Amino acid sequence: MVADDNRDVNDVVSDVLHSYGYKVIQTFDGEETIKSFGENRPDLVLLDYQMPKMDGIDVLNKLKSIDKEALVIFMTGEGSEDVAVKAMKAGSVDYITKPFSVPDIVHLANKLIKEHEIQLENIRLKSRGDAYKDYLVTITETMGEAVVTVDGKGRIQFMNSMAKKYWGDEETMKNKPFEAVFSDSCLDIFANISTALAQGKEIFEAEYTFKKADETVFTGLLTASGLKSDKYLGGIVMVIRDLTDIEEMRRQIINAEKLASLGKVVEGVAHEIRNSLTSLGGFSRRLIRSVSPNTNEKVYVDYIIDDVKRLEDMIMDIEGYVNYTKIHRPNFVQTEIEEVIDNALIKTFGAGRFGGVSYEVNVPEDLGCIIADQTYLVEALWHLFTNACEAMDGKGSLEINVDSHPNYLIIDVKDSGKGIPNEDIKDIFNPFYTSKVRGAGLGLSKVYMIVEEHGGFITVNSVVGKGTRMRVYLARKRGTSTVAALAKTS
Repeated sequence: MVADDNRDVNDVVSDVLHSYGYKVIQTFDGEETIKSFGENRPDLVLLDYQMPKMDGIDVLNKLKSIDKEALVIFMTGEGSEDVAVKAMKAGSVDYITKPFSVPDIVHLANKLIKEHEIQLENIRLKSRGDAYKDYLVTITETMGEAVVTVDGKGRIQFMNSMAKKYWGDEETMKNKPFEAVFSDSCLDIFANISTALAQGKEIFEAEYTFKKADETVFTGLLTASGLKSDKYLGGIVMVIRDLTDIEEMRRQIINAEKLASLGKVVEGVAHEIRNSLTSLGGFSRRLIRSVSPNTNEKVYVDYIIDDVKRLEDMIMDIEGYVNYTKIHRPNFVQTEIEEVIDNALIKTFGAGRFGGVSYEVNVPEDLGCIIADQTYLVEALWHLFTNACEAMDGKGSLEINVDSHPNYLIIDVKDSGKGIPNEDIKDIFNPFYTSKVRGAGLGLSKVYMIVEEHGGFITVNSVVGKGTRMRVYLARKRGTSTVAALAKTS
């Protein structure tokens, strides 16, 4: 665009530019220039200072308000350097003083337009780069895994939101060695990863034990790959996935397989023992009739009969457990958990049992139903409540809290008993594991099986001397349980 009220100058400049292949728009006053600029958006404006209706500075300001990237060369008369300075401050990229050489105008126009095109392309590329960077940052921040980048010396440089949740804010962790996030900080893991990647391995993967800022530890899968940019040469991006849930599911699968194997063995053993106990018990009861009261012989036979009775009770428990694993057929229907808890409590505290234990039940309103077998679920909770009461030696408090989750209904059973040592927690759902004098140790095994059959799982937290909390997760809808699904893919 050539904006000059002097038609002779305007025509000459326009003709020359046109001869060099430019499409030229001519305007002759300030208002016409502003209007035409808005309609045509020329790549370059040659703007005269002295214009009718509006002076050049005002026109320049208007053009810049329409397009802040507008490319404007200001034309002034000789001796108007002050005006040129104002124009440059207002956004003019350059100025020329009349009289000027038309070839100089062409050369300047070529130079400025090419530079401007390069500048605009850089802006577009930067914008695209910024948009892609924002896209990557959004993905990184919404990932369920922790992302950590380290420099060529293994020092932490970046952490996403999940990593900050595990190990604290980025400022605190920045420039710390990557090994600081592991439970054993003496491991030289960065060196191992760097060596593997240097040997041509695209991705490094391994499981490690990590330590969070709150000192808790978890098993995690570490996936690492080198940063490709020259700017970050030697740097590595690490993705850490918490495997706690998967480890729990693995444990449950192993337990399920163990239960199935034990069931077959126990069935045969129980049958043989029952045959022997039948003979032993029968002959002992006949023998007691032939010994005199208040004699050592009578005491010995009483001991035998008492042990036989204890073993008979245990065999009944074992056979009941085996029958449950073999022939039970659950009937899943709409079930109200409050009714299940009430029936389990009646069964636990009926006939005055555990009179020294107080209990509290908290069930939120509008909890809704779950799909469950009410009979078996009552039995599972009865075993949990009974175990809790026995752990308190019949004196203490039992608290039952029910909570809701989109996929699960959660039942917390908390007691004030003696607690379970950490090293024993992993075994309490195994058949025949018991700390009691009597019983086969099958109650919690049956609880485990029932809960798993309901598409759920159990977690245990316990402090010796303070009590135990068992949290039961029951699937709200019937379907393939998470454990079963994992088992099929293992």
